[in-house]
Amino acid sequence: MGISILASDLKFPEGPIVTRDGQIFFVELLGGVITEYSRHSKTLNRFNVGGAPNGLMMKNNETLLFCDAKNNAIRSLNLVTGETKTIANQIDGIPLRSPNDLIQDSNGTVLFTCPGGSQKEPIGYLCALNKQLEISVIAEGMFFPNGLLLINDEKNIIINETWQHRILIGDWNKKTTKIENIRTFYHIGGHAEPDGLALSRDNLIYAAVYNTGMIWVFDTDGKLKKQIKIPGNCPTNLCFDFVGDLGLLVTEAEKGMLLSIK
Repeated sequence: MGISILASDLKFPEGPIVTRDGQIFFVELLGGVITEYSRHSKTLNRFNVGGAPNGLMMKNNETLLFCDAKNNAIRSLNLVTGETKTIANQIDGIPLRSPNDLIQDSNGTVLFTCPGGSQKEPIGYLCALNKQLEISVIAEGMFFPNGLLLINDEKNIIINETWQHRILIGDWNKKTTKIENIRTFYHIGGHAEPDGLALSRDNLIYAAVYNTGMIWVFDTDGKLKKQIKIPGNCPTNLCFDFVGDLGLLVTEAEKGMLLSIK
């Protein structure tokens, strides 16, 4: 297994994704930008979106969705025009609590975490945003809910509860958009802060665990299979390059790096 540094001197990178046609994007939270890494020229192209961009996902061939923790919003970026729009920023007139990470199920429902202010009290929650742009709270009472991942043919959802230093699992019903039976999947403990999540082709769960300098790898039963040491103590998020040959892409905040592990 080899580790390569694809980019460095980044301003708190987060949320890497690989699009269907192989484009690589991530955010620089402290820079207020969404950054494209060219696998061919090895160069960076930055889109200035402002705020504090965090979780990132591809909505369609031209549009990215991202969490903006500073502006308490889910926003979009048109990659052709560079235009940004606010998709959602409140529930019943109350601002969202610093959206952090987001994913989409096969029905098109966007799920996202809102951990703002929940480091010391359990006021963090999860939301569902449907195709009609209606938002509902689907889980609450958490200490800094963070990364999300659907597993087992979308029957289960993995939730990183960062400030409880643990990983949760719940039963996801995509028809009713409800989460039930949330329970502990794995308790990491210590000062570890589980952040982003990714699923490999062989159904292993890869977790970027901040403050450990490692990627933690689990099976779907919650058994720790291995740990991958990286150059830097603060991995924030990760994704697989299933389109190309860069393997596992990891963003790391201590040294500001985009890494390739293969």
